[in-house]
Amino acid sequence: MKIVGLTIEKGRVAATVVEKGMRQSELKDSFSRVFATEAELAEILKEKAVDWAGARIVASLPGNRFTQRTVLLPFADRKRVEKALPFELEDSLPFSLDDVELDHLVLDQEEKSGEKKKEFPLLGFLLPKTVLRQHLEFLASVGVDPQVIIPSSLGLYQVSKMIPVEGTAVLIQGSDLCVKSGNIITSCRSFSDKNPSGSISHTLKAIELESKVRVEKAYLLSTNDFLSAQLAELGIAVEQVAPELGGKKAADPVSLGLALSDQVNFRKNEFSYRLADAGISKRKRTLIIAGSLAALFAIANLGVKFYLVQASYGKVDREIQETYRQAFPDAKSVADPLRQLRTKLDEAQKKFGVLGTGTSALDVMKAVTEGIPREIRVSFQEFNLEGDRLKLQGEAASFEAVDKMKAELQKSPLFPEVAVLDTRMGVDNKVKFRFEIKLKQT
Repeated sequence: MKIVGLTIEKGRVAATVVEKGMRQSELKDSFSRVFATEAELAEILKEKAVDWAGARIVASLPGNRFTQRTVLLPFADRKRVEKALPFELEDSLPFSLDDVELDHLVLDQEEKSGEKKKEFPLLGFLLPKTVLRQHLEFLASVGVDPQVIIPSSLGLYQVSKMIPVEGTAVLIQGSDLCVKSGNIITSCRSFSDKNPSGSISHTLKAIELESKVRVEKAYLLSTNDFLSAQLAELGIAVEQVAPELGGKKAADPVSLGLALSDQVNFRKNEFSYRLADAGISKRKRTLIIAGSLAALFAIANLGVKFYLVQASYGKVDREIQETYRQAFPDAKSVADPLRQLRTKLDEAQKKFGVLGTGTSALDVMKAVTEGIPREIRVSFQEFNLEGDRLKLQGEAASFEAVDKMKAELQKSPLFPEVAVLDTRMGVDNKVKFRFEIKLKQT
């Protein structure tokens, strides 16, 4: 499979083409070019887009366009993290989650001998929808439709895994950095030389305070004399490195990392990738012609079928009326037997409940109570029975307890469907959950 890693930053565009096979990946092409205007950038991309036809394109936005937070969760499963992460981030953000797209990366952590992992460090990324929309619209205007959008810092993250380091070191490319200790990457961030509070020195000090380790060395993936001088002032030794893939060096290391990335993607929800159909106009014409012919055949056949259908419906109506009279011999009139049968059914359900005992709410509460294992301690804050749907909200001691409750409730013949709508860790270390249960009607 042909994969293109594309990175665009202020005044520079770079791309790397990788051929990914079953056993290994091979670097096929790479370039890095500067541009002065957006029109010049557009010309470069239009020229390259022809060669990228049919390839999987992984494009990046500068890491400083993203807001990121590091959180710890007791699990790393993607689906569970996607449910819990918005609740963890919402209170610490100055904007609404409805205005951003969210994704995450599970960071590596060092295994401690004899200890089981209790918490997993996750890097949550948030990107304003307006920024993502503008970037995709620009790329589309030059004939580039990427399947994946990620932060540029994750391209650096991917190539950092390929570079051996001594002790605890920082790897830097452009305005992105990753901190690596041994074989473990512990942090990825972006910095700014224009903003003093976000400079390389302040960023490294913040990382050292959080991780409680000293950055001993810096590896630069491209030449930067100004940055080298800043690092030297901090007492950090600097070394120039260039990652390789199969013995070949890429013109731009971040675009190489993008081509190898597969964990994060901001093209989701309303921005999900949809393959452009080059022959859409031709297909429309074909569909219109085929639809017109089908309509002519349908009209010609309609007159013949109408009589047969009308006769069949008349027979069915008479059978329904007869059935209604047998079921309700005291009925005075049978104007609309189907509607009248539904009315009778609704009245019976209101009177006798969905379980047919006359005390539907108590029946359901009893069934739920008996279905929960005794060893599980749970408290309910909401018990809402609406027709054949039961909504439960409560707290349990762990996520495993919630999963076990769901499994046990599903065994009850009264609950054909049990769905977990939401699970999240509360501030009191209890797992808040919401169930929706469909009741079996009798």
